[in-house]
Amino acid sequence: MHKILSKTLIILGLSLALTACNSGSTPVNSQPANAPSGGLATLPVNTAISLPTKTSLPPTAMVVTPTLPATAAAVGPTQLPPPPAGLPEAVLPASQPLSRLVAFAWNNLGMHCYQADYSQLLILPPYNVLCTQVVSRGDEPRITTNGLTAKYYLPQESAPAAHTNFWDYVAAYGWNLLSGIGLTGKGITGTLDAAADHFIATGVPVVDVNDDGVWDPYPFFVVQVQDNTGNTLVETVNVAPASTEMSCYLCHIASDTQGVFASILHAHDSLSNTGLVQLATDGKPILCNSCHADPAMGVTQNKDSQTTLSGAMHTFHADKLTASQVPPNACQACHPGPQTQCLRDVMASQGITCTDCHGGMSEVGDPARTPWVNLPTCSSCHTQALTKSTSTHIENPNQVLTQAAEALYQNSKAHGGGGIYCPACHGSPHAIYPTITARDNEQSIRLQGHAGPIVECEVCHTERPEEAFWHIGGGD
Repeated sequence: MHKILSKTLIILGLSLALTACNSGSTPVNSQPANAPSGGLATLPVNTAISLPTKTSLPPTAMVVTPTLPATAAAVGPTQLPPPPAGLPEAVLPASQPLSRLVAFAWNNLGMHCYQADYSQLLILPPYNVLCTQVVSRGDEPRITTNGLTAKYYLPQESAPAAHTNFWDYVAAYGWNLLSGIGLTGKGITGTLDAAADHFIATGVPVVDVNDDGVWDPYPFFVVQVQDNTGNTLVETVNVAPASTEMSCYLCHIASDTQGVFASILHAHDSLSNTGLVQLATDGKPILCNSCHADPAMGVTQNKDSQTTLSGAMHTFHADKLTASQVPPNACQACHPGPQTQCLRDVMASQGITCTDCHGGMSEVGDPARTPWVNLPTCSSCHTQALTKSTSTHIENPNQVLTQAAEALYQNSKAHGGGGIYCPACHGSPHAIYPTITARDNEQSIRLQGHAGPIVECEVCHTERPEEAFWHIGGGD
């Protein structure tokens, strides 16, 4: 085992954020039938979940707060501690030389987010998606899953339930889950499901606090590819990012995190003549997608609402983010964030921001958009051959959006006969190699000796090909 210390300085964040989920009505120990079985789509297909009419909640509990660095004091929800000296030291298995197989691992979004408290409402739960593709090296490399099993674990996370109150309230939302098990039946360690050309673990409940109680939004995960006798043939590492940094407290002022969420419900009641505060007080916390469509939760139709959850949140707040306390990148008032830095890739290092690709809040909230489906992609700026960028800003993002989830970057394939997933070589969305966070670059360094996209042919080819490299057309 060897240790690598991230060089990134990040401030401890104490608020809330986003992810995606699925559901179950019995104790979960396996992935449900309606979970994704093949493609890498982030969005599990699901139906809206009815809130129970009666439930018994645990006593009101304050949000679980991680241990702060020695230099930081305990703070309230409207104050942040000084930056720690860096991320905690990470312990990883030793790097291995290239062998018969090579494995590429990635996270499907670059940052999965979850809330700091679930006693009042639920936007999104702990939910991470880990992906792996295996290539059999040779003169003509080939993608393979035959006879292989892919297992995953997080070296420094083993008990997520110790660091979030999500499992204290799952029954109130209509789920019956074992402690530490996510909404698709996946735990913090387990087996990735095999598809035709990749392995995927959907709904892994990663949190942003490690087993030592230290804040860590970039925990490593390890994938071990094994044969049918259990022998590990190849392994790789990458980051399974997770964050609770969604800074609602900037505007929704309260003495604690639960109060922040209660303030949100109170505002909703005042504006929409609803009775959400009373429901939450009566032990029925609010599942937002029970009214608002949210494809990230698998809910595609509105009920008792005219707008999707994303549309409602972005359009309502579009003219609200003018206060002096809002970060220079206004998106980070809600999305992770000044501390977490969800957008931390090579584009961010060149000054490209969220709105350069996604547009402003009114554009993101456009009712013509389907959240998590209609998004910009590489060819919005790069040429069709993906050889160079023609722009660093999309003037009219709603005119160049993907029309189906299959067209998203995270689901796109190229090279290798058109079968290599783009994130396998280029990294996760929002964490395109090389990133400004040292940990994200670890897999590239192990495979080819330097950070950045996988560009060294010998990672997969045992002999360097004579023909020119291609992205979209051509062949091996």
